[in-house]
Amino acid sequence: MTAVVSPPILPVAEGAPSWVLLDTAGYIAKRGNATFAKTLGSNGQPVEVTFCTAAPPHVSHFCVHCPGLVPADFVEDPTLIGAEADLVLFRLCVDPLAVAGERLFDYFLYTAHPRRPSLQLLPHPYPNLFHDSEVALLRCGEDDEYAIAALRNIDDYFTDEPQMSFNLYLYRSSRAGEGWTARVVSVEEPLRDTVCPVEEPKRFHETTKAITLGGGAVGWVDLWRGILVCNVFDEKPVLRDVPLLLPARGNWEIYHRCGPYFARDITVSPQKDVIKYVEVEICLPRKPTTTKTTETCHPPEPESYLEWFRQQQCEDDDDDDDDEDVGGWKATTWSLPVPIASRENWHFDYTVDVDDLTVVDPMHCKLLPRPLQPTEAEALLPRLITAFPIMSMDDDVVYLLSKASPKDQMEVVIAVDMRRKFLQGVAKLVTGKDFTFMRSCISEISKYINYKSSGNMPA
Repeated sequence: MTAVVSPPILPVAEGAPSWVLLDTAGYIAKRGNATFAKTLGSNGQPVEVTFCTAAPPHVSHFCVHCPGLVPADFVEDPTLIGAEADLVLFRLCVDPLAVAGERLFDYFLYTAHPRRPSLQLLPHPYPNLFHDSEVALLRCGEDDEYAIAALRNIDDYFTDEPQMSFNLYLYRSSRAGEGWTARVVSVEEPLRDTVCPVEEPKRFHETTKAITLGGGAVGWVDLWRGILVCNVFDEKPVLRDVPLLLPARGNWEIYHRCGPYFARDITVSPQKDVIKYVEVEICLPRKPTTTKTTETCHPPEPESYLEWFRQQQCEDDDDDDDDEDVGGWKATTWSLPVPIASRENWHFDYTVDVDDLTVVDPMHCKLLPRPLQPTEAEALLPRLITAFPIMSMDDDVVYLLSKASPKDQMEVVIAVDMRRKFLQGVAKLVTGKDFTFMRSCISEISKYINYKSSGNMPA
């Protein structure tokens, strides 16, 4: 388990925010407010959960308490898997044998409500196993029905060819007696290898996030390559391949070579009518082009990713540019109407270069991390290490993690208004917890909380 960190005290919400940024790594602590709910684990151990929320850019969190147990009794931190409307799915384990397999984790479903929040233990999916990022949570109809769907790669170790078949696991509350079901689904028409090729992909698709698109449709997102869309309630479900946009110029070198959360995020509007996508481009200095007076020459810069990719296929790896200085960053947002008619319908929305950002509120400047050398507010932002974007659900704001030094942990969340090109907000992250590669989850449970009787203070 990670180091024990006390949950931070969040500012009291002024009314209910339409959604919150929810930390996926929960805290082991006893907290009491109007979100409190409890149940029993599979071993009879009482499990209590409380949610502490605040408007973005603050990071909301949840706390789990098991009476009679101390933090050392937990194998790892409680882990949030997904959220949809008033629902939150998380897993927990207090069994020391759980390190031997995922089957020893308990899965819990929390339902937010102004007066009667609830917590229930779900049937275990074993022998159907999946990663947290492969799970989608769906609200169905108006009778408190829900479903949980997971898409898992089928690996064939006897071939080097990427597989186009997947296991689709499904649990429906309306058919709880059936438990978890499993079936094989395949990609109907693979497109991404033609639209945006990569060097020898080990898998055709690696899910990094799941989004719900309404009416039983789920999009399993490979943030580097594309979305596999499937209506999980169809009698014969198939996977439709929707490639994502080509990488921005500054990301050609890292494309499909590092975790995509570093540069990309995707979300869906509350009305399920628009997919919203953001890419943060790490801007590098341009290489010199070929001239008659230079002894060491570089070929002309390629004008597109596909041209660059073909060029790389003909060249040996060259690490001579590893010491180039970073030239700042630039964020670009796009949108795609739902239901998805064609990948050609991606619509460019906004682009913001960090050099063009305006700092209006002096308090925001005071909250920003400080490099060793002092600098003015507008000059400070380009010098910060900024990445891991999170796209807002209902406006044109992008949230990013930022720090002053490569050796530091991420220190703040900054909110960038893409349309008006200014710094909308800054919030400090809790000290002692590393958010660098931690996935954040967007949740609408704040709509279902009674804030008049709720608080974020310890019980």
